[in-house]
Amino acid sequence: MISNPDLIFYACIAHKVTILGEFSKEPGLGNLAQQCLEVAPPHHSMFSHTVRKRTYIFSFHDPFVYFAICDAHLDDSEALSFLNQLKSGFEDVSGSGSILVRDNFAPSCLQVQFDSIIRKVMASDSPNSPAASRNLSFGASKGKKMVLTPLLGKNPSEGLKKKRRLSGEVNGDPCKDVTAMEKKVDVDFPLPTQKSGLLHSGDRQKAKQVWRRHVWVVLILDLFVCAVLFGIWLWVCRGFKCIDS
Repeated sequence: MISNPDLIFYACIAHKVTILGEFSKEPGLGNLAQQCLEVAPPHHSMFSHTVRKRTYIFSFHDPFVYFAICDAHLDDSEALSFLNQLKSGFEDVSGSGSILVRDNFAPSCLQVQFDSIIRKVMASDSPNSPAASRNLSFGASKGKKMVLTPLLGKNPSEGLKKKRRLSGEVNGDPCKDVTAMEKKVDVDFPLPTQKSGLLHSGDRQKAKQVWRRHVWVVLILDLFVCAVLFGIWLWVCRGFKCIDS
């Protein structure tokens, strides 16, 4: 369950980029969700991104995508638990009528089923609901399990670290930033190599500084030797008399 269902502004189930059913509290969120689905990062089990105090979160279950827009104050574990409840609701409906087993899906073809499922999920997540206390431990365990789902690796802790980096709040367009954050993932992983490169660069700078110091020392020694030889020459010739003769 989630602590406050009012923090969910939008939710939908989509087949790839086709929205099959949706719930929205604000106008225009459907178009925004469509744009986000079109740039959703591939090869993930989940993805979350926070911008302008709102979290955009995906849960991928090929070929379906469960997507929600919620307040940034709602924990990712709760948001994922909410999406998992939607997924479970559709799996129950599919088990009875196989509505999810087909080749072609038209937009909003599952809106009726989605309305029924979202009402049940919201009712069960309401703090005053009798089912809330029964679902508390279940929802928490589900949310915890989903948070540990790896993003791009097999190590759960690795996935959690990646998710935390991806969930950082930035400024900009939420859908365009999904692609930007995906690029950020690619940049974040080779950190050891980048640090190693920085270390090598630092060593090269130090080597250049040492080399420059050596050059200056040699030049100063040369000037000193030349000055001494010039002084000896002046002493032997008693000035410039050698030149005059």
